[in-house]
Amino acid sequence: MKDEDVLSAFREAPLPPSGVDVARAVRTGRRQRRMRAAGAAGALALLLAGSAAVPAWFTGGVGQSQVGATPEATREPLPPPCPSPSPTAAPPVPTDGSAPASFDVLRHWVDVTEVTRPQADTDSDLHVEDFTTARFWQRVSLLDRAERFRVEVAVFAGGGKPMFGAPGDFPGVVDAARGEPAGQVGGRPAWWLPGRQGMYQYDAARLAWQWADGGWAFVSAADTAQQSDQQPSAEAMAVLRATAQRVADALTIGRGTAVTTPFTVPGVPKCSRLTRTTVYRGTKADGTPFSRTAVTFGRVDNTDPLRFPPDVITTVDADSGATPADKPGSADEQVDGHPAVINEGFLVLHDVDGFALEITAPLPRDALIAYASSVRIVDGAHGDESKWTDRPIRP
Repeated sequence: MKDEDVLSAFREAPLPPSGVDVARAVRTGRRQRRMRAAGAAGALALLLAGSAAVPAWFTGGVGQSQVGATPEATREPLPPPCPSPSPTAAPPVPTDGSAPASFDVLRHWVDVTEVTRPQADTDSDLHVEDFTTARFWQRVSLLDRAERFRVEVAVFAGGGKPMFGAPGDFPGVVDAARGEPAGQVGGRPAWWLPGRQGMYQYDAARLAWQWADGGWAFVSAADTAQQSDQQPSAEAMAVLRATAQRVADALTIGRGTAVTTPFTVPGVPKCSRLTRTTVYRGTKADGTPFSRTAVTFGRVDNTDPLRFPPDVITTVDADSGATPADKPGSADEQVDGHPAVINEGFLVLHDVDGFALEITAPLPRDALIAYASSVRIVDGAHGDESKWTDRPIRP
């Protein structure tokens, strides 16, 4: 999570009623801003280092991974300038009950099917808002029907370092032994952790356990109507804990279904590898459902699900609902007949087989347009996820 995201989470004074769904707009915009800002940082550093026409890592460093509890703690060394691409290589699955060292980025390891089954109390129904896969962690965000109660599930591979921190604190490695014993989840000991770890602006009920030897899992439940400067009552926290416990007990964690996307890209950008996929599902202000799917290529495999790597190099997004009317006047150019937005290292092409195609990459204008033109929308993908492909990277 970037500093501006933490700051933007603080509530302002109440505003008069509006016809705009502000909460949904903030959630959607925040995701777009986080991915865009991360990509822009990589683009700027790369351009300053003298890079030219193709996505390529510069040989200098951009800062070490933050893996200690304090700035003085031991940190990981800088990654190599050109890591092995290995975009689809599946790590071996241990057979001894331990967690894999890393995840296949193109495979889900969290199954929330039981979590999202309709409940007797329909107000408690949960649906997936977004699902992110990465090499060392995967995260699922769920909302109830009224979009008031949020549940986040974070699962780590054995090589991941679960890191969380309260606002203003340096992120530190989670120490579950400092938590409050919470019985068992899946036959393994569990703990309640301090509430503001993870969901920065809320005091959440946060449950932790090892889903396999060496692999941590966390379920956080929060009431988004809670005032950021107030702690929930004992009764409210009991409800949140019951929700977190219910979700944790219903999870299935293990190598599962393949990640699918509505588009394909031409291979892996030079000196990078696939580091993350994300699918976000929401509803526009007029009630129209939409999806926003992204693949991210970079050099760094960040182990912290709340902080994005500073040197993301290339991100490709396809938004099934975005149109030029959403931001009047922004699409002030045309590219091959498509309304377009082009800024430094950033491009959006509208009306590409029903999608708005967004590219963030450290490329000059012509190369950026050429790269966007190389992305292919899968036939029939708009409005029909069954047509999406599980092979988003073309040879």
